[in-house]
Amino acid sequence: MFVIMTAGCPKIKRLLQKLYGGAKAAMKPSTMTTEQMRSITRLHAEIEQAGELEPLLETLVDEPVFEFHPPGGQLIGGDALRRYYVAFLRDFMPRVAETVLLGEWASPDACVHEYQLRLRIDGNLENHQVVGVIYGSGDRIGGERLYGSAKLSDLMLGESRSELVSIEGRSPWMKDVLVFE
Repeated sequence: MFVIMTAGCPKIKRLLQKLYGGAKAAMKPSTMTTEQMRSITRLHAEIEQAGELEPLLETLVDEPVFEFHPPGGQLIGGDALRRYYVAFLRDFMPRVAETVLLGEWASPDACVHEYQLRLRIDGNLENHQVVGVIYGSGDRIGGERLYGSAKLSDLMLGESRSELVSIEGRSPWMKDVLVFE
């Protein structure tokens, strides 16, 4: 396998696809404006907090990719994310006593949210920080990278931890990349 950065040149992409045939785009690029990206990520967070599974899944592309750091693994595809969100809404969200958005940064391609969560754990309230880098794909969310403590990742992942797959060293959200296998 090899990866070629095409620097946004459609002629090079077409030529390489003709020559090598097996090339594929890493992930469909975002078609959103900065404000649309900000809006869909805020909507996604609000629906998460409301615990509504189907509307939540409608904010995602059909084959999203979510990364968790730690442990450094991915959940890939609509079925895996459905299972994750069923357990997340059932098991994790009832632990959340408070969610505070500490910061938000947006572009047409992605939106970053930094949160402080107060979680109910063993009868106590614990503070946990999490940063989510949420990527656009077309007019929906293509995936997310979540950074927090190992304990927070374990709580968020729950039974989905067993479905994590290794990260292959390249991001599906890289722009202007062709992957040849």
